[in-house]
Amino acid sequence: MRMERLFAAALAAGLFVVASAAAQTSAGTPANTASPTSTVLQTSATRQTSATLQTNSSAGGAQPKQPQADDPAKKLGAYVGKWETEGVFAGGPKISTNLECRWSPQGVYLVCDQLVRMGGGDHHQFTVYSYNSKDGYSYTTLNDPGAKPSSGGIVIAGNLWTYDSSFEANGKKTMVRTTNEFTDAKTEVFKVATSDDGGAHWKPVLEGTAHKTGD
Repeated sequence: MRMERLFAAALAAGLFVVASAAAQTSAGTPANTASPTSTVLQTSATRQTSATLQTNSSAGGAQPKQPQADDPAKKLGAYVGKWETEGVFAGGPKISTNLECRWSPQGVYLVCDQLVRMGGGDHHQFTVYSYNSKDGYSYTTLNDPGAKPSSGGIVIAGNLWTYDSSFEANGKKTMVRTTNEFTDAKTEVFKVATSDDGGAHWKPVLEGTAHKTGD
């Protein structure tokens, strides 16, 4: 199983939060996820959105609204701010990222922009998180310019966020589980594991830590 494919699936599942880059399979096809994490993409449109949010803030314009204290969406605010992460794949390859998350102007969505460094190359991921009473927490991720968006659900239990996704290769399905655990307000531990037997056994693929560097 190619490491690039596992990386892509984990990223699409919101790996670093908001998590990461859509790597290609050996056949040149993006990993197919059951949902996207998160994890961070930058099309011209997402760059413009990010620039607009920053301009409004720095120019003294209207500040983005935040969810009310009793709003379940407020849990997504754990990622608000600037973060730096470092992780190691099983087998040795390392990865690092720079992440920044902000509330959208109306306070409905959490938007996260992430730069991922891996294998001597840079990748960009853009993820939007939201909540609704019917479906709960969900995310949509764009991995690198030109990639198709992918979406999925998140289970948030206390300080633990769990993303589940999967992909198929050569007729075999591989499940991917990513967790983000906030051990304190400025530290998040992420883990990625895979299973090729329907979830009976899980194999660690990637582990790392994110540290908040600014508000």
